[in-house]
Amino acid sequence: MTTVVSFRSGGQDWAVPIERVQRVLGARGLLPLPDPRPGVAGLLHRDGDTVTVVSPLGGGQPGQVLVLDGGGTSIGLLVDEVVGIERVHEEAGAAPAGQRSPLVAGVLPGSRPLLLLDVASLTGWLAP
Repeated sequence: MTTVVSFRSGGQDWAVPIERVQRVLGARGLLPLPDPRPGVAGLLHRDGDTVTVVSPLGGGQPGQVLVLDGGGTSIGLLVDEVVGIERVHEEAGAAPAGQRSPLVAGVLPGSRPLLLLDVASLTGWLAP
């Protein structure tokens, strides 16, 4: 059994392992960067911490930021909405072929299939 945080972004249902989620913040106060790289939404400053926020998943009105453990650094992911915490009883299927950027690590089956986010791939958005 796997526990995930599910969210919607770009018209898709997504999930990320709960152990990778540090916190969920509102997107209000997002500070755009001048001349950002594609997919970088800006900076968010809360409680003395500043996190770079990326937006590779598309979407309409971003409402929340998932602050994720990117393997030694925190990274913010701009999403439309966080749906909740879910327990998934089946293993994730393989990552789909044909991705230009490996954002989908697999597909969690169920009545509402979830695309499993590859958190490690998000750190590439911040690489120099």
